[in-house]
Amino acid sequence: MGLTPIKQVSQDYGISRQMLYYYEKYGLIKSERKGDYAYRLYDENAIRRLQQIIVLRKLQIPVKQISDILENQNAVETVEIFQQNIIELDETIMALSTVKSILARFIEEMQDKADIKLELDLLSSETMLTVVNALSFSENKIKENLDMADLNKATLTLTKIRNDDVRIVYLPPSAVASLHIVGNDKNGRTPEDQGEELITGLIKGLAKTKPDCRHYGFNHPVGDQHGYERWFTIPDDMEPPAPFVKKQFPGGVYGAYTLRTWDNEWELLVGWANGHEKYAFAQGSTITMMGLLEEHLNVMGQYTLPDVKHDMQVDLLVPLKEKEEWPDALGYIANSEEKCGYKASLIEKEAFTVTGYRHKPTKAVGGEAFYKKLADKGQLQQMKAALKPNAPILAYHHTDGGYKISVCADIADAADINFFQAPKMDTKPVAKKKWIQFELKMDDIKGESWDKFNPHGLVGKIGYKFDGSAGLFFVYNSGELLATNGNKNDTIYCWMPVIPNSAT
Repeated sequence: MGLTPIKQVSQDYGISRQMLYYYEKYGLIKSERKGDYAYRLYDENAIRRLQQIIVLRKLQIPVKQISDILENQNAVETVEIFQQNIIELDETIMALSTVKSILARFIEEMQDKADIKLELDLLSSETMLTVVNALSFSENKIKENLDMADLNKATLTLTKIRNDDVRIVYLPPSAVASLHIVGNDKNGRTPEDQGEELITGLIKGLAKTKPDCRHYGFNHPVGDQHGYERWFTIPDDMEPPAPFVKKQFPGGVYGAYTLRTWDNEWELLVGWANGHEKYAFAQGSTITMMGLLEEHLNVMGQYTLPDVKHDMQVDLLVPLKEKEEWPDALGYIANSEEKCGYKASLIEKEAFTVTGYRHKPTKAVGGEAFYKKLADKGQLQQMKAALKPNAPILAYHHTDGGYKISVCADIADAADINFFQAPKMDTKPVAKKKWIQFELKMDDIKGESWDKFNPHGLVGKIGYKFDGSAGLFFVYNSGELLATNGNKNDTIYCWMPVIPNSAT
């Protein structure tokens, strides 16, 4: 049985040595060493295995799934993997088709309404804005073709973060020089755009003592004022000059995602972390933004080579931890009524997106009054009529910019919902995750009963804790939000996203 050197294998199959090393490290192929020969050698079995890997990768099969296919050699499991990949490809094809169709409609309507021939220089003119703003999405066109809900769904599909988009990295603990700026200055510059002279002076001073300086940043508001805090790694024995403050960054394992568009990418990255099979989002408590960081790359070149153009490069960093063992299987949690007073189940939902009306409760207009207002204006009925049979209406309780309630609908289960045209809308993607589902009666969320219902404390009694990634969802399968005499004994559900409480 002959042996082929790595150089020859690389040339024969058009694959880099680094990728061969990666496949070998992952356990997909094996190499040999012979005598004093310094380079890797591959036998016929390894070459055959490599050929299989190349074909599967060209079919867009992820490396982990390739490992499962080659190791198990189980026809049923392989078929399931292929079928799942076909489903994902179908979703991508459908999303691209949606975008293509809407672009074609834009072109058609711009040509019809403006009576112009599209030219490249038109893209920078006032005419383009006028034409785009004049586009009509009539009822006929929405029903015949596509609407904004379709476009939103397509966008979510195409921007979904996959495992291959994220690098798992370890950030070492480090002393940092912190610069925290709050509010715009007299020239209207935001906190992110201030402090350049201070930063330049610090970095030039670190050029010799800390040439591998790293630059992290994160939102750090104070009250209602927007703020931004920057960290620059410094030698442990250094005391940074004022106004910098010395702090300690604990480091840890992070998922690193190269920023592309600033378009919901934080939510997508947190969703990726919560849906990962090995890791989970390790919500931080020592820094703001829940432990999320932005790393501004090439900091030394940016501040010490001012004459060289440096495009901004940013990694989004989400803190990770290995997933814990869940104390219960999916389904009803035994003796939950005795432990917490309510029937509780552990459920898992695939990722979904909700769109609906939002309200910040006040003493004058609380949740019940808000629901009644929606019903009186016909908006609740409009939402209910747009849903497919048995799809729920949800009341979402969250603290995004202050406590709010959103009455919304799962657009993944809905028909033509045109709520994007309404004011005060709330649209939120929710990642795949596990939830505790409490079974309630309408009377349980009224008056004194509502005051006693504390899901944050209740989940702790059954071995879980709130995971912080989303608020509470109240599920009204009947579509009724008001607790009237006729429906006060109706069953509704409360969903709370959870993780195991290791302290329990």
